[in-house]
Amino acid sequence: MDRYKSYFIAVTLSISVINGVVAQTTNILTKIEKQKGWHLLFDGKTFNGWKKLADTGWVIEEGELRAKAFNDGRQKDIITVDQFENFELSLEFKISKLTNSGIKYLVTDSYPGHEGSYLGLEYQILDDINYKYPERGIYRSTASLYDLIPAKNKRIISLNEWNTARIIVKGNHVEHWLNGRLVVEYDRSTNDFNVLVHDSKYRDLKKFGKTITGHILLQNEGTPIAFRSIKIRPLF
Repeated sequence: MDRYKSYFIAVTLSISVINGVVAQTTNILTKIEKQKGWHLLFDGKTFNGWKKLADTGWVIEEGELRAKAFNDGRQKDIITVDQFENFELSLEFKISKLTNSGIKYLVTDSYPGHEGSYLGLEYQILDDINYKYPERGIYRSTASLYDLIPAKNKRIISLNEWNTARIIVKGNHVEHWLNGRLVVEYDRSTNDFNVLVHDSKYRDLKKFGKTITGHILLQNEGTPIAFRSIKIRPLF
């Protein structure tokens, strides 16, 4: 019995060590990442560096920033205190059934006629299987530039599994990446981009998408989603 007891203890310790290693790789930066200029935007424990745009809607549990479901019809987004210009943003996200969310970047509340509303370009996050938009669905699928450019060369993501989103902004050049695949690439300075805006829901926003510096915003539109390992580095 002592031999079996010792074996059980050894296995338990091994599992604990493995779990500890996994836990330690979340919401931290490696030495190499620090050398490359990465900064954490979420420490896994507090809302430091973030501002809730509503009193409720977000909780921190098990090292994850979680949007809680609600049905009062009022959006409850969360936004970075700091603003960013040229950058690479990386984060992990996990969706549930019917999740509809997104990552907005270069966000400002100063569009003429819309002062006080935080608006920006959006990396869409969606349960592409179960959530169906009544219109322009292809432009509102996961990793798309919301309502403007559909994501291509992507694989459908699964529910309750972690995925990696990456957004690169360097001047007018922007890229969306999903799980290591480049799925959207565009230039904000081109006439083609202006045409896309004109044909979208943003047509009445003067100079939409041309902001040089802005916040990062995570959406909570009433469906659950979780984020972790949110990090950013400046690009020069």
